[in-house]
Amino acid sequence: MLQVNDLILILTDMDASGDEGAKEHLMRALRSPLVSNDTLKYINDRRPLDVTKFYERVRKNYNDKRSNLYKNIVRDIEDPEDAISTLSAFLLNLFLYSKHVEESNKALFFKHVRAEEVSRVLNRFYKDYDITSAIKLLRLIKADLVCFETIEGRRK
Repeated sequence: MLQVNDLILILTDMDASGDEGAKEHLMRALRSPLVSNDTLKYINDRRPLDVTKFYERVRKNYNDKRSNLYKNIVRDIEDPEDAISTLSAFLLNLFLYSKHVEESNKALFFKHVRAEEVSRVLNRFYKDYDITSAIKLLRLIKADLVCFETIEGRRK
């Protein structure tokens, strides 16, 4: 998920390139420790984020009946095997999608989709069979997905 620092960097760049509304959102981001959905929507409307496009592709693949990843993220998983297979599929999908991301944006993309967290949780599972971390992370990913669908207007 994007953090306030990410928003500030993006808004600063947008302001420097002449985007008139960026200054107002930048000031809001500087004053608040929380990520504002309005600011996130503003940025995504003017400069589509790779993470938003990724989640859109996951949803589209589900709608086209090519993948159950979206459904597995959105529903609450309690079965350990389902949780691990969903995180593994998520990691594979984000890696495959990263081939479409510009090289200069890859580090941010991996950060925004929690790639490091997913691989750390999977590693912990393979070492210690820690399933609770996997289920907690799936809930965070679900919250990210819902947030991005909300700013896209797919959810209310």
